[in-house]
Amino acid sequence: MKSSPHLLESLGITVEKIRKERKLTKTALAGFADLQDCYIRGIIKGTRNPTITAISSMCEALGISLPEFFQRVTEELKSRQGRDHSR
Repeated sequence: MKSSPHLLESLGITVEKIRKERKLTKTALAGFADLQDCYIRGIIKGTRNPTITAISSMCEALGISLPEFFQRVTEELKSRQGRDHSR
């Protein structure tokens, strides 16, 4: 299976941006999403590969729909890939 080298990083950056927009701490996000703090931190760092269930829980806690979330992840991913090609 082919994977994007920036996918997890882009997903984490997107979670972090939305979390800050909503003025939530990582601990609050973890609590609202019913996930462990360390799991949220790993997602944000791009070191965890979250399940769709975890992503759905985070989106619900962040007040964003799954399609909107994945659109933002896609935009972040394209931005990161564009930076690689311009080097």
